[in-house]
Order: sequence, then structure tokens, then C-alpha cells
Amino acid sequence: MDKQNKSLEESETNKVIVEIYENDPFSGGCCGPGGASIQAARNLMKTLNERAEIVAKIEEEFKNVEIKRDRVNPLKKLEHYPEHARQYITSATPLPFVLINGKLTVVGAFPTLEEFRKIIKEYLNSEA
Repeated sequence: MDKQNKSLEESETNKVIVEIYENDPFSGGCCGPGGASIQAARNLMKTLNERAEIVAKIEEEFKNVEIKRDRVNPLKKLEHYPEHARQYITSATPLPFVLINGKLTVVGAFPTLEEFRKIIKEYLNSEA
């Protein structure tokens, strides 16, 4: 195997998959059926934009990290979610929750940028 192919293979095996399972903000409450105030909608947009910025920064900083986000919605069939995530969804694990390579690492809160950096670095160090 040449050096380039070996490097590609190693980077694929060292890939870290971060999965974020969140409430579906449009299934009820603030901006779902019936809607709410304009201020509530603005607050929701601000939160969604902040989360998207955090994800983009983590993906930029950690080249071997892939982030997948999914909304947990009671109208979705369980088969929609990966098998390893279903156990947390069906056991009413508080949302949002974060899995790193299938391991539950954060429950009930969307991590800040600094918290994400810390948990990813801890995970990488534990795997070294």
C-alpha cells in the first residue's frame, strides 16, 4: 500500500462521529402549530444560528470530526434513527443529547463551543 492510500485509510479509521439529537423546534411550542410571539421566534432563530456556528467551528477545527444533527420528533418512526441512538430516544433521555462514536457524552444541554472542544479532546485523548 502506498503512503497516500495508507494515510487516507488511517484518517477514515480515526474519524470521530459526533451525533447531536435535538428537540424539533417546529413540532409544537414556540413556532410550531399555533405559533407564538415574534420575540419567541427571534429567540429560536438566534439559538439555531448559534448552534450552527458552533458546529461549523468544531468541524473547521477538528478535521477528523464529522458532526451529524437530527431532530427528535414523535411523528418520526423509530427506524429513522440509528439503532445505537434509539435506546436513548425510547428511554426518554433528556434532549438535546450528544453521542461521540455511539457513546453518550452530553445529556440535556447543547454544549457551548468550549464544552465541545473539551469533550472532543477528552475523547481523542482516551482513544490514543
